[in-house]
Amino acid sequence: MQSINRTYLTDIIFRAINNNIHTRRASQKNHLFYLNYPNATEDELVDFVLSIPYFDERLKDFLMGNLNSETTIISQAWETAFIVKCTTWAASNDWLHTDSIISIGFYAAYFKRFKDCLTLPY
Repeated sequence: MQSINRTYLTDIIFRAINNNIHTRRASQKNHLFYLNYPNATEDELVDFVLSIPYFDERLKDFLMGNLNSETTIISQAWETAFIVKCTTWAASNDWLHTDSIISIGFYAAYFKRFKDCLTLPY
C-alpha cells in the first residue's frame, strides 16, 4: 500500500494520452490550435477524465480536485488496474475519434455499458 496524491495519478493519465494525442486532435479537426503544444493540455486531461467510462464519479472527482481529500492509499493491484484502464481508453477509437463537443451525449450512453468501474479504494 502506498499513499499518493492526485498529481501522481494525473501524471499517469498524461503519459497514456500523450501517446495518441495527435490522432485525437486531428480527428477533431482542431490540431492547428495545438501546434505549440506537443503534449496533452490540462483541457485535454479534463476531457479524458470526464469521458472515461472505466472510472466511477468519486474517482473522477478526486482526479479533478473536487474532493476534500488530497491523498488516497492505493495498492499495487489498484495502480495496475488504473494504468490498464487509462491506456485502454487512451487508445480506443471512441476516445480518439469522438469530438468533445458532441461527447456529452455519446459518453453518457457509453457509460451505461460498463458496470465494472474503478473506484477510489479508501
